Amino acid sequence: MKNIKVFAIGAALTMGLVSCNDSYFDVEMDQNKTSETAFNTAQDVKNGMIGAYYALGSYRFYGNYVVALGDMASDIATASSSTGHFFAINSYGITDTNGELDDIWNYGYKVIDRSVRTINGAEKILEAGVTEEDEYAIHSYLSQCYALRALATFTLTNIFGLPYQAGQTNSQLGVILVKDEPYTINDEVHRSSVADCYAQILSDIEKAKDFYTGEDEMNGAPQFYFNLAAIYALEARVNLYMGNYAAAKAAAENAIEERGSDGATAANYVSMWSSNAISAEDILTINKTNDDNLSANALNTLYGSYKGNITDFTVSLFGDNDYRAGVLDNYAYKYCGLPTAQAVSNIPIFRVSEMYLILAECEANLGNLDDAKDALFFTAQRDADIASTDDLPSTKADLISFINDERVRELYLEGHRWYDARRQGLKITVATTSTNFDVAKFVYPIPAAEINAGYGTEQNEGWSDNLPK
Repeated sequence: MKNIKVFAIGAALTMGLVSCNDSYFDVEMDQNKTSETAFNTAQDVKNGMIGAYYALGSYRFYGNYVVALGDMASDIATASSSTGHFFAINSYGITDTNGELDDIWNYGYKVIDRSVRTINGAEKILEAGVTEEDEYAIHSYLSQCYALRALATFTLTNIFGLPYQAGQTNSQLGVILVKDEPYTINDEVHRSSVADCYAQILSDIEKAKDFYTGEDEMNGAPQFYFNLAAIYALEARVNLYMGNYAAAKAAAENAIEERGSDGATAANYVSMWSSNAISAEDILTINKTNDDNLSANALNTLYGSYKGNITDFTVSLFGDNDYRAGVLDNYAYKYCGLPTAQAVSNIPIFRVSEMYLILAECEANLGNLDDAKDALFFTAQRDADIASTDDLPSTKADLISFINDERVRELYLEGHRWYDARRQGLKITVATTSTNFDVAKFVYPIPAAEINAGYGTEQNEGWSDNLPK
């Protein structure tokens, strides 16, 4: 694959999930070592892991574009034609040369490639023999790299492959799996099925749990790293998308238990969006700072000076006494920035609230309606008009419909809605005018640069046939 060929491992990085503006072939984060010679110590493994986090936190991947797509391609948000930012995604003026899609593809594979190279380097060091202290640290880095590869593969599969369908063979094309070794410049590559992609994702999650050693290697800020609660949170989300409700339920419960938080309160829900400190809601979040120089590349800017907005549909779902509606008054909503830096906001990947909403959806689909309402009440009570679970719907159909709306109220602008609509077959209004769009039938094209490189990557044939009319 042309875009995942060359990488020199970073060896002089700072900790944390921060943005990175490098192109795939840039080497400013290294000491000019190739990946074959870069791994000799536990510190080298740590540096490789940090390189994967840098790619994850880039605005070209989870630091903006992946999250923005989840709302801009749905009925949650609108882009401004005057500024043009994310307007093609929002209006479904899609081509196979779209810049955001190209960046998502490339940076997703940066995360995967760097994780694979780090895993391989770590294994070679362990085979050679290390101290007990170094073994402990390397296991921690291995755990995080497997989780990072799982998250990146999961994300790319859901953007460039059709949704997983429970009970089906899922032979539709997913993405190119990078398993035991990174690809070289001469390799021909092919996309795996969605079924095989999900199998590897689940396998990587298990390995992440197997290697997990604790939070000692997370610089006192575990919510900025793939801590154990975050691994379970990923497992919960993946199984939810697969319709594996019992497994998703168990993983969500584990994530909540490991996080050990009751979540945000009325007193701090609105204010937590204007701070980059770890909040009671955070399970895994991308940490942003003034040093990142985000400016035009921030989600804050997309929903601020670039005039991104939320739809009337989104606003209409909030009751008059829902304290979450206070966020709607913020500059750029959830990405209102710090008092001293409007472009700086952390970007949540997993929150406590999402885990309770997963629990609620799983319990409802399993027929445990009282348990579903108990889980749902965690977020629903943020509307003062819902004083107890008796105020929640009593039938399965109505409860699931309420949960779908509650996911909008709680998770809007965090990049969930497009994926939720696809996995549930919801008909939505997109581009402000196209109603009853069956987004589950739509899939984005593989970037033309990847196809034209001639390494064998297959296109999503007929993808444009399912654009909204």
